[in-house]
Formats: sequence, C-alpha cells, structure tokens
Amino acid sequence: MEEEEGKTLVKRDNKLTKESILLISIVVVIILTDQVLKIWVQSAGEISIISGILNFKVNENNSPAYGIGSNSKIMYVLTNVVILGVIFKFITTQNQFVDKKLKIFLGFIIAGGVSNVIDKLLRGYVTEFIDFGQVINLPVFNVADLCVLIGWVTIVAIFASFTVKEWRGKKKMT
Repeated sequence: MEEEEGKTLVKRDNKLTKESILLISIVVVIILTDQVLKIWVQSAGEISIISGILNFKVNENNSPAYGIGSNSKIMYVLTNVVILGVIFKFITTQNQFVDKKLKIFLGFIIAGGVSNVIDKLLRGYVTEFIDFGQVINLPVFNVADLCVLIGWVTIVAIFASFTVKEWRGKKKMT
C-alpha cells in the first residue's frame, strides 16, 4: 500500500517512487556532468570560453575540507561522508516533513559533495576549473562546488521565507 503522495520515498512494497527516481536522477546527472567536464578540461588544457572573462583551466585543490585537517585525504573523505550522511539521514527520516523543492536542493548538495569526494579518492585532489580571472574576484571552482553553493543558498532562502511567513502569521494573530 502506498502512503499519501510526497510522504514517502519508497512504496510499502519496496519500489521506488517517482520522486525518488527524480532525486536519484538529479544526483547522478550532476555527478556525471561534473566528472566528465573535469576529465575534458584536464585533457584539453586551458580553454577560453569568453576571452578575458571566463576560462576553463585546471587547478588542483589540495585544501582540506571545510578547513578541517591538514591536507589529509582520509580527513577530507571522512568529513564529507559524515556531512553527506547527516543530510541523507535527514531526508529519509524526516521525509514526511520535507517538500520536493527542499529534497531537490539537498540532492544538489549531496551530488556536489559526492563528486568532490570521488576526485579526492581517485586523483588525491579536487579538480577546479571554472575561472573568472580578474573580472570577478572568485576562487577557481567546479560544477560540484556550484551545486553545493546553489543547494545551501536555496535552502537558506526556503527556510528564511518559511520563517518570515510564520512570523507574519503570528504577528497577525496578536
């Protein structure tokens, strides 16, 4: 028997729901896109997308995860696995309280994190390649980083919007 739509990721007969398939597909597409682009840029070298503004060039990022550890691959992987595990646990245990939008953006974070962990495990560093040079003072980054950033910023916006709505609702009641 299936529970109310949007309330479960797996039907009672252990078949994946459409929502689960969508989330898994998003995660897989992001990981594959990031990994394929990293391989392509590494083989092609520096590529000028928009001359003087946007370049693809390989940057080997050996920095530790979230400033934790001293360039230790094990610490990087463990830190990411713990954070990704907490997010996954949240999605699965709080499923009935988490709407589809939030799950999608949590999926962005999971995909970005997994893709960067794949890099660290396979190459020993994270491949960064999107470079805005001197135009915008940003560090070199990759698709996985961008997905993590989009995921967190969107989640903060969702929670902020919800909080403002709740605050306005309580204010009207007084």
